[in-house]
Amino acid sequence: MKTRSNDAVLTFTDVCLTLKDKTILTNINGKAKSGQILAIMGPTGSGKTSLLNILAGNVPLTSGTITLNGSSFTKLQRRKLAYVLQSDIFMSRLTLRETLYFTAMIRLPDHVSKADKMARIEEIVDALHLRKCLDTIIGDFMHRGLSGGEKKRANIACELLTDPNIMLIDEPTSGLDSSTAQVLMEELLDFASRYNKTILTTIHQPSSQIYHMFSSLLLLVNGHAAYYGEAQTALQYFSDLGLTFPDHYNPADSMLELLTINTEVLNRILAASDKRNNFRVETDNSENCDRKEKHKGEDQRTGAMTSHLNGNIAKTPSHDVVVGLGYNKRDPSEVVLDVSSVDDVVTSRVEFSIHKKWEASFWTQFRMLCWRNTKQSKWRIFDDCTIAHTLIVCCVFCVIYYQIPHTIDTLRNRMGAVFFSLVFWGFAMVTDSVTSFMGEREVVRKERKSGAYRLSAYYTAKMVSELPMMIVLPVVQLTVMFWLAGIGGPVKYAMFLGINLLNCFTMQSIGYVIGACVHSFKYSITAVNTLMVVFLLLGGFFNTSFPTWFSWAKYLSFLHYPFAAIVTLLFGDMEPVRCGNSQMFKMCTNATQIISGSDVLSSVGIDLPVYCCVGTLAVLVILLRILGYYAIKYKL
Repeated sequence: MKTRSNDAVLTFTDVCLTLKDKTILTNINGKAKSGQILAIMGPTGSGKTSLLNILAGNVPLTSGTITLNGSSFTKLQRRKLAYVLQSDIFMSRLTLRETLYFTAMIRLPDHVSKADKMARIEEIVDALHLRKCLDTIIGDFMHRGLSGGEKKRANIACELLTDPNIMLIDEPTSGLDSSTAQVLMEELLDFASRYNKTILTTIHQPSSQIYHMFSSLLLLVNGHAAYYGEAQTALQYFSDLGLTFPDHYNPADSMLELLTINTEVLNRILAASDKRNNFRVETDNSENCDRKEKHKGEDQRTGAMTSHLNGNIAKTPSHDVVVGLGYNKRDPSEVVLDVSSVDDVVTSRVEFSIHKKWEASFWTQFRMLCWRNTKQSKWRIFDDCTIAHTLIVCCVFCVIYYQIPHTIDTLRNRMGAVFFSLVFWGFAMVTDSVTSFMGEREVVRKERKSGAYRLSAYYTAKMVSELPMMIVLPVVQLTVMFWLAGIGGPVKYAMFLGINLLNCFTMQSIGYVIGACVHSFKYSITAVNTLMVVFLLLGGFFNTSFPTWFSWAKYLSFLHYPFAAIVTLLFGDMEPVRCGNSQMFKMCTNATQIISGSDVLSSVGIDLPVYCCVGTLAVLVILLRILGYYAIKYKL
């Protein structure tokens, strides 16, 4: 489904941007009209991308105004705006086909059939010449995938799927050869003219063929506007200033070279541009006042009918017809009712006022996010290195702890086997959770800004989809370790495994919080290592003789609770035994001294019942997951 947008004018007036006492943009003015391409050109560092970020709402402007058809450009209207970043941000282990499928399913309305969505994908794939790489993974610096040019076209394809009213594109031709760049720009021009869309694009140095596709040109230099107007009259404008150009040269090359000749020429150009822009602003204001007076009576006559029709529109099923209110071009006083089937090209008259916040339902978002996260995460969780690491550690563990005798002299060995399993999977879970957020943060931030899905849908889907995969390796390794070490019987095995998994969930929850709060990879890993070392020191295995004033500190260690629970289950009900020659426990003052299970627990500082330890872990999991959600919400 494609819609033909209503006539629109995106206007930015006196836009200024200052970041950390550095002026980035100064009094930038311009208009982008539907059906046309506004090109923003200029040398590197001139402020092109900053201007796009302001228009997209990613960066707050210092001063100035941005309007759409004379009204303030709202957040809801920006949801029908597509922003193609210069950097290509994707889930790296998905293929291009899977990436486009996910985008179509989650960003197109639920009432559009799956067949129509797939047809839209096929149309865009052919238009952008992406057919040959549909089954290639996106790739990253560790895994080879799409080329730079293919990623750029894939980025544009994802945004075209959503049928945006306004497109902001940052350097669409970077990384493309001249012929591919020209084909891409021809497709964008066709999209703009055929469906009455508004396109603003930054471009550094276009070919002459591409330059002549532009309707308007905004030329920036050092954060100032050197020229704004029709692209085809730019050279004549500079010629009227007394500046000369060589014949048969690319206009874009000539103008960029002009801006880097010397300071005197540049100041001359900027002074002329300021006068020209001031004249434009005064003229536009005068025209606006005349237009307001002319249409004041018309607005009064059509106001009641507009209200009535908008009420009917809200009641009309969006998958049947789209109804809009417009004016007859020959007679502006005549109100025209425009009805079109969505199976054809649809004239979108009121999309800004009735556009829903979310195109897809929560269930669709949750289902598709689970699908994508499973595709992406399985490569991380079941990575060859991770499996080899787990296998090697398991083998060494079984050699050291193979069939530990059940004697008083081996009590600490069995405790060590329990503590090691908790520490190993604690480190593994918290580290994996942190690194998973590192790889997804930019993708989620980009998609959330475009209004693709709810944060609650993403967070819930991440926890649910990763859960089955996350427990596979721990269950296998812990099962092998428990039986080869001879720690206990079937009942104790079930308890051992259950508490270990609960410990895994707790550590994973901690990783979610750290990954959401700490954006730097270096600092997040440092935070993980510091936290886990503190947990080790306070956990109650390496040191059981805390100073009296510091005895409460063991309760700060999340490792203390699963360790205390498992040790209590394994040794709390053991039959009393004689100390013999063992010097392991302080109460063994002579060989005939008898110690019980409670004496063993007391010797390692365990004083909480099992239900209290397990309950504490369960509460921690719930609280940390909730904290992780709000950390993502306010830090993402």
